Amino acid sequence: MAMDLLKWTKNLKPKFPAIIEKFWGKVIGKEVKENEEVGLVPSVNISEEQKAYEVSVAVPGLDKKDIKIEVQDGYLRIYSEKQYQNEEREKNWLRREFGYACFQRIFQIPESADPDKVEASLKNGVLSIKIAKKKGYESSVKKIAVK
Repeated sequence: MAMDLLKWTKNLKPKFPAIIEKFWGKVIGKEVKENEEVGLVPSVNISEEQKAYEVSVAVPGLDKKDIKIEVQDGYLRIYSEKQYQNEEREKNWLRREFGYACFQRIFQIPESADPDKVEASLKNGVLSIKIAKKKGYESSVKKIAVK
């Protein structure tokens, strides 16, 4: 049983500003207007291995401290909020830049997953999460013959 992505509504839609897309001026086939916010959801790969479920999330530019992971009531929630500021001062000028980025992904975990055995690591912009399977769990699969 693989993990299912929750259907999200307008108020849950995550936003992840894409500086590169703003630079090139396009997002999924449309022009980006000046001061328009570009919202993206990080790419996710999910696989079911023999002893665990593995989730890989593309989070380039984020540090461990920027990412939060929760397992609650049968759901895996991955989210991030990051604010940044940059200030440069020279002789007679000042340049300040600031911004805010956030995203959220929520997945329903299967009954065979053990919510108490979750591990996460971050390397080269990829967040890897492993959720161990419960020992001795037997999934009930009923095969149906096609007539």
